[in-house]
Amino acid sequence: MESLVLKNGKILLEDRIIDGSLLVVDGIIKKIVEDKYREELTGDKIIDLEEKLVVPGFVDVHIHGCDGADTMDLSVESLKKMSKFVATKGVTNFLPTTLTSPKDELKEALRCIGELQNKDIDGANIFGAHMEGPYFDVAFKGAQDDRFMLKATIEELQEYLDVKKGVLKLMSLSASDDSYLEPIKFLRKNGVISSIGHSNGDYENVVKAVKAGLSHSTHTFNGMKGFTHRELGIAGGVLVTDEINAEVIFDGIHVHPKAVDLLIRAKGTDKVVLITDAMSATGLKDGDYKLGKLDVYVKDSQARLKSNNALAGSVLTMDKAFRNVLSLGYTIFDAVKMSSTNACKEFGINAGKIEIGKRGDFAILDSEKNVTMTIVGGKIKYQI
Repeated sequence: MESLVLKNGKILLEDRIIDGSLLVVDGIIKKIVEDKYREELTGDKIIDLEEKLVVPGFVDVHIHGCDGADTMDLSVESLKKMSKFVATKGVTNFLPTTLTSPKDELKEALRCIGELQNKDIDGANIFGAHMEGPYFDVAFKGAQDDRFMLKATIEELQEYLDVKKGVLKLMSLSASDDSYLEPIKFLRKNGVISSIGHSNGDYENVVKAVKAGLSHSTHTFNGMKGFTHRELGIAGGVLVTDEINAEVIFDGIHVHPKAVDLLIRAKGTDKVVLITDAMSATGLKDGDYKLGKLDVYVKDSQARLKSNNALAGSVLTMDKAFRNVLSLGYTIFDAVKMSSTNACKEFGINAGKIEIGKRGDFAILDSEKNVTMTIVGGKIKYQI
C-alpha cells in the first residue's frame, strides 16, 4: 500500500475550509484531520503544503489538444503529451475530444484513447472519450469539417461503441430533428451522455431530445441557434431546462463574462460545467497550427480558422477558467463545483469533493490561485 500525507494545508471541504492534513492510501482519501485535533499523520511520503490551498482536481470533458498535440493525431503519444500538460494546470481527469472526421479516423482515435483509459500515466487521468461530431448541422458547423457531417444512425453508433466497451462517455450531436431521438435513447441505454451542439434546431427540439435522454449542452451559446424573447432557440432551451448540464468556455472571448454570469444564474452552480475546448496551440506561442486537418492561426489568445476567421477552439486552460469564475464574484466553493464536482457527479467519477472515500485527486493552489502541484490518485504528477 502506498500512502501520502499532505500536511499544513488549507483544505477545501464541501462547505468550509479547514487548516489541516490529509492521508491518502492507495489513491483513496482515508483521513482528514483538522489541526486543532493535533493528530500527527504518518505515511510513505509527507509533504508540507506551507498553508497552500487544496481543492479537488479540475475535470475537463471537452479538450481537443494542447502543447502541440491533438486527439486527432491518432497517437497514444499525443494523448500522453496532453495528459502531462493539463496536469500542470490542475486537471486530474479529462476526456480527449474528437472532431468531425472520416469514420476510420474516429474509430482509431477511440482505440488510442481506450488504450490509455484509466491507466496510470504521467499526468491527468484519461477516463474516456468525447466525440464532438460528426452528427452536426452545416449551418452551425463552426470549426468542424462539413464534408463528413451526416445524420446519426444506431448502426454507426454501434460501430463506435464496439471499438472498446465503455470508452465513449460523451457524444455531441445536433438533435435538430426527430431522427435523433432513437439514437439518443440508444446512447443512454449504453451509458453514453448525449449533448446538444452545433445545432440549427429550436426549443421544441431540445424538449424532445431531453425526453429521449439528452442531458448535456456542448459549449453553450457557441455553435447553436441563439435566444430571443420570441424564439428561445437551442441556447434558450438550455437555459430553461433543468435536466441539462451546460458546458461553457469561459475565456472571455467565446462568451461575454456577463453571459456566463447569466448562464450560472439561470442554471445554478450545480448545472454548469467549465470546459476549455482547447486546441493544440494551447500553452504555445502565437502562430499557425492545425485543428484536426483545418488550418488555424493563433493571435492575442484567440484561435481562428484561416479559411473564414471563425473561432477554432480555444487556448484556455482550466486554471484560468477557474479564476475567471472567481472574478465574477462567485465563491471558491462555486468555482470548485463548476470546475470539478459537477462533472464528476455527471460522469460517475469518484472525485470532485475532498471527503473520506473519494479518490485523492487534488490541485494545490497558491494565494493567487495558481497551480503549484497536481496529485492524481494519490500520486504527484506535477510540482513546481
